[in-house]
Amino acid sequence: MNTNRRLYWIVGIIGILMLINAFLIYENGKRIEENQNEIQVAERVKLAAEQIKQSLHLLDLGIRAYVITDSIDMFLSPNTSAIAMKDDSFSFLFQNLKAQGYPTAELQALKTTVDNYFIFIENLQKLVADSKIDSARNIIALDPGYPVWLASHNFSNKIESFENGIEDKAQARFNNAIKYSYWLQIILFFITLPTLIYSTYHSVKSIVYQRQLVESEKEKAAILEEQNEKLELLVRERTDEILTQNEEIKAQNEEISAQNEELVKSKNIIEAQQSKLKLRNEELSAELVEQNAELKNTNKVLIGQNNKLEQFAYIISHNLRAPIARLLGLGYLINKTENQQEKDGVVELMITSSVELNEVIDDMSHVLLIQKPGSKVFENVNFEEILKKVTKTLRHEIIENQVTLTTDFSDVNEVYSLPLYIENIFYNLISNAIKYRHEDRSPLLEIRTRRDKDNTVLTFTDNGLGIDMDRDGEKLFSLYKRFHFHVEGKGLGLYLVKNQVETLGGSIRVESQLNKGTTFTIKFKSTVDNTLLV
Repeated sequence: MNTNRRLYWIVGIIGILMLINAFLIYENGKRIEENQNEIQVAERVKLAAEQIKQSLHLLDLGIRAYVITDSIDMFLSPNTSAIAMKDDSFSFLFQNLKAQGYPTAELQALKTTVDNYFIFIENLQKLVADSKIDSARNIIALDPGYPVWLASHNFSNKIESFENGIEDKAQARFNNAIKYSYWLQIILFFITLPTLIYSTYHSVKSIVYQRQLVESEKEKAAILEEQNEKLELLVRERTDEILTQNEEIKAQNEEISAQNEELVKSKNIIEAQQSKLKLRNEELSAELVEQNAELKNTNKVLIGQNNKLEQFAYIISHNLRAPIARLLGLGYLINKTENQQEKDGVVELMITSSVELNEVIDDMSHVLLIQKPGSKVFENVNFEEILKKVTKTLRHEIIENQVTLTTDFSDVNEVYSLPLYIENIFYNLISNAIKYRHEDRSPLLEIRTRRDKDNTVLTFTDNGLGIDMDRDGEKLFSLYKRFHFHVEGKGLGLYLVKNQVETLGGSIRVESQLNKGTTFTIKFKSTVDNTLLV
């Protein structure tokens, strides 16, 4: 009894030591993790300081590309990326350098200098866009970019030195924590080892006592077994007599039972076959109904696709014929012309026709891309996130035209769909609202969502020029159809919107009045049709 009690105490002590060990390992692990986080933050701070210089390079690249190509897109894309990189880097540096105890006055001065340089580049772009080349050259001659880059470079070097000091301290604490963990394990090992040896010694003694007890029990069992054998012999003789009588009765009962079993088996076989036939008939009927429904749905989809392909083939053949015919005619004309100046003029016309032909082929690619969504992945699409991406892309147009944009996604904030398609729908409808605004009033655009039974309804309402629905309603979503010619366009946006909405299993409806505005109502299903994923 005392031995068992000592074993309980030993097990309890070992358990307590293991708990202490686990707690100390946990605390040591926390310190190691904190030091690793400090090192990671230091590396990210150095990267953020370096990215400020990268944003300046990217900004210079954009203005140089704009001056060379005279394409605003070659400026806007790098400019937008540079602004985002600059703002993210300064935000991250202010937050973390302040937490690390670094004085932020120098960082604030650098931010002011960099922001002024970004404003300088934007003014330079406007001068180039207004063809004020002399003014642009005078500003460029001042060369304000190098001092800004040098200030950013010097600040980056200081930050790198400062963060290297933090990393060295964190690494030292990390190494001490690892060393402390090793010593802790060694100490616990030497504390636990004698306890385990003592426990093993008493366990061996207990096993010896148990073996002696087992031998004693075996002797008792042998004596009882001998007595049981004699008793079983007497019982067996009497049992044999009773069994002989029972076998005669059993033989008669077995003969009657055999006849009854044959009858029951025959009945069961007939009933089982009837059940199988009935079940098979029901299965065949259900399969037939399901196959008919699938065939009807497939035929409906194929008819719609064939109609779209016929319309698309007719429009594309019509649009391809004009530039190809001009190219053939110009090719024939260049062989007949001997004057080099006239040949150069013909070559320029051939290049123009080739560009038009390339635009038609690009339009074909955009249209064909939306016909097969199966390679894309459906997921939950957040309307607010999509709106942020689109308004960021159209930021210049929204600011320039003083567009007032209001939204209400409180009823439904997301839909299970393709993110790229939803983003393209937002982009086309918002850009159309800006492009076809009314000159006599500031543009207003309202985007709302609501729940309609099992559907999600998305509406875009503007106060723009509006559309004559009686005249143009039936051809509103046709390919290459335009209804206002005072701005550039291809007549491709609404066609892509309608096809993308229908590809997602939804529908689109338009309400519009001339000189008052337009409302686009898009309805999405809450559940995705499996045929869309094929």
